[in-house]
Amino acid sequence: MSGSAFKRVSALLIAAAVLLMPGCVTAPDGEKTSRQENASFAAVSDAESKQPEYRSEPEPSVPEETTPEISEPEIAKYEFDPHLYVSLLADDIPMDYWEAFYNLCDALRAGETSFACKSEEAYNWATSPVTLNELFPAACTKITGKSGDGTKPYENGAGRIYYLIPTDEYVERQAKFEAFVEEVLNTCLEPDDGDFEKCLKLYDYMESNYSYDYDFAEEMPDGANYLTIMTKKGQCIELSSVYAYFLLQSGVEAIGVGCTNDKIAHAWNYLVIDGTGYFSDPTWALKSESGRDELDLYYFLMDGARRSESGCDVGDDMTAPLLPRYWFSSSNTRISADSDEFCFPSGAALVSLDEGSKTVHYLSEATEYELSYAE
Repeated sequence: MSGSAFKRVSALLIAAAVLLMPGCVTAPDGEKTSRQENASFAAVSDAESKQPEYRSEPEPSVPEETTPEISEPEIAKYEFDPHLYVSLLADDIPMDYWEAFYNLCDALRAGETSFACKSEEAYNWATSPVTLNELFPAACTKITGKSGDGTKPYENGAGRIYYLIPTDEYVERQAKFEAFVEEVLNTCLEPDDGDFEKCLKLYDYMESNYSYDYDFAEEMPDGANYLTIMTKKGQCIELSSVYAYFLLQSGVEAIGVGCTNDKIAHAWNYLVIDGTGYFSDPTWALKSESGRDELDLYYFLMDGARRSESGCDVGDDMTAPLLPRYWFSSSNTRISADSDEFCFPSGAALVSLDEGSKTVHYLSEATEYELSYAE
């Protein structure tokens, strides 16, 4: 990504004027019915002995036998989570801010015009275009916390929602977005996937389906992350934020981060797998850019040393859109990526994922290797 493009998008975020971007298996019930049997005895008479004729009553019908219906157990599915939480930012974002944000999300889904919040500061954070862009993308640029009719946005523990499109249109937009996110999660993931599997499968989804749009910032008609999710196009700052969003929806802690220096301006991800932090770059492994059909694993899970060696500084000068002050140097949040447990060699390409043995098979210099991700 060019430095100018990154700085242009970063400026939008800092100014809180980010634009919004974008199987179940059911077995048929089996019913087996036995043949109904009716039996009757014929009349018997003995004329020669002149015995009286006897006729038996017809035998009662045998009830129809039916195999009891056995219902298939319901398959757990991923459901849209409107209350995403990033514990990494607990030292920078108070809990009452999150509570206000969750109340806002619930109100938006129902098409309501106000929500409870404890302070004006919490109201401002919840309705910020940056917060919405990162955590509730369908609402960014479609609602605002700025009054245009003379009313007070916040008073007496309640915040007003100012819709920029008809309310029913927004509710429909939100519902369609949620259905799309659920489809992505349930297509890519299994209910019992662990953190590593979720990260790899969603990384493959991003690399296989998304492309880099060099004109994205200039042509963006809608909110950044929303538009990238729905059109599968964007630049590094959107791609990293969208990957983080899908990970959060699947239950993996993740945020978008970035750096700007004399040589490069770029955005990628910080994520946590089973309590250990790693960097992951969904832009530099795009199949549409590399021309490869295989998934490049070199930038999948990096430690800080590898990230720095690639030209992206790791330290207090890094940025993160969700940080209230944007820069790590001015925040209380600290991140580290010291483990090289899942660092793949340069040029490594995914061959297969064996979830039974929790092993990744990959090619490096025409030789196949294995890497275990078992705990």
